[in-house]
Amino acid sequence: MSADKEKRELLIDSAKKEFMEKGFMKASLRKICADAGVTTGALYFFFKDKEDLFGAIVDKPYNELMEIIRKHNSEDEELMNKPYEHEEGDHDEFVELIVPHIYCNYDAFVMLLTKAQGTKYENCVSDLADEMESTYTEMTDQMSKHYGKNINKKLLHWIVHMIIDAFVHMIMHEPDEKKAMTHIKKIMNFTMHGWSTMLLDEK
Repeated sequence: MSADKEKRELLIDSAKKEFMEKGFMKASLRKICADAGVTTGALYFFFKDKEDLFGAIVDKPYNELMEIIRKHNSEDEELMNKPYEHEEGDHDEFVELIVPHIYCNYDAFVMLLTKAQGTKYENCVSDLADEMESTYTEMTDQMSKHYGKNINKKLLHWIVHMIIDAFVHMIMHEPDEKKAMTHIKKIMNFTMHGWSTMLLDEK
């Protein structure tokens, strides 16, 4: 490992500890540099500012999570365009992708949920909910055309947040990945098997 790469990794490791302990707002760059054994000037060689350093920890895991979700939603949209050919699945494959990704980057997701106030990531849960709600609305639009029913948009909003809240609860309260996998599979199957029935009202 080059000297520069090693310094950067030391800063990230030190920053993770400081952010996890104090949150973004109260974290001290001076303390981060001291713990990493580098000067403040060295930090600014690698990162623009404190938020950029925070992003070096959370940005990649968050964007990869979004890509997993977008790919899954895109596949679901394709199935919704062929409703008479579609047998509702149990979404186990999706869970088997997303849960290991979260637990492989566990600290980063805890930071996103609890330590990101004051950064561009502080509304990440709401941003995710908005994107999912938009996608699910498009999907139920297709169902509406095929089945002659109206979308219950208020209930759709509630269900999206219920799904996201399940994952948030998993991160905050279940440190065991194996148990998390089991519980989330059951929750997703329970939710997805009934969501189309609950979301659509007769015209």
